[in-house]
Amino acid sequence: MSYSDYKISDVDLLAKFPLDRINSEIARCLYGYQNGGSSQGRKAFFKRLVMLEQIREDAHGVPADARRFNS
Repeated sequence: MSYSDYKISDVDLLAKFPLDRINSEIARCLYGYQNGGSSQGRKAFFKRLVMLEQIREDAHGVPADARRFNS
């Protein structure tokens, strides 16, 4: 059984993903954060975006951007 990336929240499992898969998930979350409808939805995308960027920085050495949530 295969799960979509957006349903996976286990940090250890996400850290094992290849860089291109993490980048595509980051792009999806960034789009949702910038274009989401409600502030709750945007905040959920933002939290996942920050988590994924931290994982990408730790696992692959790509520096994460400094971000702040603006509602």
